[in-house]
Amino acid sequence: MAAGFIPQEIIDEIVARSDIVDVISEHLLLKKTGRNYQGLCPFHHEKTPSFVVSPDKQIFRCFGCGVGGNIFSFIMQSEGLTFPEAVEKMAQKAGISLPQQEMSENELKVLQKRERWYKINELTAQYYHKVLLDTKWGQKALGYLKNRGIDLHIIEKFQLGAVLSDWDGLINFMGKKGVEPRELHQMGLALPRNSEKGYYDRFRGRLMFPIWDHSGRVIAFGGRVLDDGEPKYLNSPDTPLFNKGQYLYGLHLAKGSIRQADLAIMVEGYMDVIACHQFGVTNAVASLGTALTSNQARALMRHTYQVAIAYDADVAGSNAALRGLDILADLGCQVRVVKFPKGMDPDDFLRKSGKEKFEELVMQGESFIEYKLFKAMENVNTSSIEGKIKVIQSILPDLAKIDSPVAKESAVKIIAIKLGLAEASIMDELRKYFREKQKFPQNKDRKQEKRENNIVNLRGFNKIQVQMLRILFEDNSIFPLLENAGGVELFTPPLDNVFQRIWKVYQVKGKVTGTDLDDKDSQLLAAILIGDFEITNTTKAAADYIKNLQINKLNKDYSDTIRELSEAEKMGDSEKLNQLLSRIEWLIQQKKLLAP
Repeated sequence: MAAGFIPQEIIDEIVARSDIVDVISEHLLLKKTGRNYQGLCPFHHEKTPSFVVSPDKQIFRCFGCGVGGNIFSFIMQSEGLTFPEAVEKMAQKAGISLPQQEMSENELKVLQKRERWYKINELTAQYYHKVLLDTKWGQKALGYLKNRGIDLHIIEKFQLGAVLSDWDGLINFMGKKGVEPRELHQMGLALPRNSEKGYYDRFRGRLMFPIWDHSGRVIAFGGRVLDDGEPKYLNSPDTPLFNKGQYLYGLHLAKGSIRQADLAIMVEGYMDVIACHQFGVTNAVASLGTALTSNQARALMRHTYQVAIAYDADVAGSNAALRGLDILADLGCQVRVVKFPKGMDPDDFLRKSGKEKFEELVMQGESFIEYKLFKAMENVNTSSIEGKIKVIQSILPDLAKIDSPVAKESAVKIIAIKLGLAEASIMDELRKYFREKQKFPQNKDRKQEKRENNIVNLRGFNKIQVQMLRILFEDNSIFPLLENAGGVELFTPPLDNVFQRIWKVYQVKGKVTGTDLDDKDSQLLAAILIGDFEITNTTKAAADYIKNLQINKLNKDYSDTIRELSEAEKMGDSEKLNQLLSRIEWLIQQKKLLAP
């Protein structure tokens, strides 16, 4: 649906059928704290949850970066959608049909092209799957999977496929479906020939793994050779639908189990994920041929803050575990590292020892600080003073990342025992580290600095005006009383704009909720509404606040009039002087009437 007018009654119906807690819970993990819910903000880096969702008011706000708003604001900011696109998405989830509106020619082309790309990938996945099940080459790939202990149920679940060694098998198949080779090239499925015109298949003679986005749509592919060919694994390049640093393999299948277990198991590759699911460990995911990225980590953290890194026991796996450990820990995850016997990976261990032993090994994984200490002590003579100092200096940045005093004390105890040092000595080194860090602070990330400059806080706002707006949302019946007392004239910018907008909504609908303001004012509104509010008798409180607002307005008008009087005296304007003196007398009388 194109941008344009969306009837208010449709928006109201979407809001009535939706719940902001449910919607946001699909993007990050929320935990109930009193009347509200809290989680780690998806819009900036933080370790301590400052992102608050109010189910009563149907709004959210992050007290760290200032982002806030209603259910539509969240969808727009988290998924990069326009307001009409966010409304359309929420309408689909709520089972509501939107009135069809005409799209511009350009908007229609963009939408049709994107949908065609998804269709091309789905057709490709079907083709590869059919080759696996119905061809002689497919029998070879099926034999490989059978030897790895993968049964037909898992093959179907992961839509596994195979591709012939032909140079144009996919091109010929897709040509019959009306798909041009140049389109396959756009989607990373074909390559242009070097010495002649035309294209050839990118993937040939491989076991094929469809890659999905986190909603379950096919966006790319990975292929594994079944002989000694190189490269062993070949992945789709980045395309209009796919960026390998954004997605995790198998997350769309694993996210339910991750939430249920409150734990994600991060493995290295496709076959490790598939083996885990084969043995009933359905909360496993993998990065896509690259080291874990912060975007992938955040995608995982929409479902849990507990992650076990279960990489191979070789050097490459160990180094990858370290990188993943830092990214996850920096984002606020509780991380443990699973240590497999030398030469084994998750697939090997599961086939040899089974699910129960695997889960025991996961639970016995080393904590963040234990693993970092283990790596810091490798190849270092810790019996010498120099060796101890080297390890301590290496581990201090990691120790400083731990926010919890209890966890920090436990970590210090572990380090002291391992190195044979007094805990007090390690704490002294840590305090010294913090002092040096404050003395020579790191340069702020420009994006972070920009976010901090855009924080919506209420410190400079009139407290009475803020509280009055809160009362209006608690008790809509106060609106006429406030309007009769002066309405928008009682507020100063930018709160006057907020009042004016909600007053207009009240006049049309007879009520106002947190979803009634568009994105222009929703962040400020979220900052106002998510705060301490302990007034029980809103009618009495409103009367007191209205009187205070009127007095403040009279005081401001009095000061402004005195300044005008001074200017009139300088100009010798006797007529204006008389008008201003009469106004000052009226203002004094009004203040007396309102005085307690």
